[in-house]
Amino acid sequence: MTRLRAIIQLIRPAHWSKNLVLFAAVLFSPAKVVLANPQVLLAAFEAFLAFCLVSGAVYAFNDVLDLAADRHHPKKRNRPLPAGRISVAGAVMVAAAFAAVGLLWAFLLSTRFGVIVTAYLVTNIVYSAGLKRMVILDVLLLSAGFVYRAIGGVAIVEKFLENIYLSYWLILCAFLLSLFLALAKRRREIALLGDAAAAHRASLADYSLQLIDQVLAALTAATLVSYSLYTISDDTLAHYGTRALFWTIPFVVYGLFRYLYLIYNRSEGGDPAGLLLRDRPTLINVALWVMVTAVIVYFR
Repeated sequence: MTRLRAIIQLIRPAHWSKNLVLFAAVLFSPAKVVLANPQVLLAAFEAFLAFCLVSGAVYAFNDVLDLAADRHHPKKRNRPLPAGRISVAGAVMVAAAFAAVGLLWAFLLSTRFGVIVTAYLVTNIVYSAGLKRMVILDVLLLSAGFVYRAIGGVAIVEKFLENIYLSYWLILCAFLLSLFLALAKRRREIALLGDAAAAHRASLADYSLQLIDQVLAALTAATLVSYSLYTISDDTLAHYGTRALFWTIPFVVYGLFRYLYLIYNRSEGGDPAGLLLRDRPTLINVALWVMVTAVIVYFR
């Protein structure tokens, strides 16, 4: 039982909430497709599970490579690998098994989806193996993970649509938002570790709180503008026959500002996935955004 608990902690299921981005393609698909064909939801759910397996493998592999640094981190040293509750060989076996099953499942669902999941895995392996030490590039690669999830959802839904609508505004929003979250995490690491931050993660030596704060401000504005332009764009009007998605902008504004409040007033931001589940106002806001968007898209 202790070993099973260690394996579960190693693959970090709490972070699998990030993979819910896959359902964005379902949420923004025509109602007649989704409501008339339950297989759309089933396929998206299977894709979510396959992506969870692969992302679990990524977390395990990353912990293997970060073992020495994690032993000196005040929180990460309690993870199963640095704490000695699972061996390096055991962690590698878990990573390999999860990656193999997840990739096989992904390709069985869709060849294109399988390629996207493979690209996600390779990007994260390259990131963990060395590119995470390069300032700016490290957070760009992390942000790419959300883009992979977004277009992965499109790859699943397109099997049920004659003409799939891929909004580049939404893809841009996913990228900007993930970049915002990644930099918020870097800020939390610097604030928590202080002068020891560089010893934990080499790229942190080239970051500063001032730099990150300036970029966070720019990303907040860019994300709001991108999402707002998406809701009123001609392509959105042509696809949904309405610009009523404009009324979902306040939820996005509140969500971003709430996160900034948590970063600066509560010293949060180090665990975006966990924060989504812990912070009730944020969770309620996301749920309301999903419900209002669904009503506009499906029952307009």
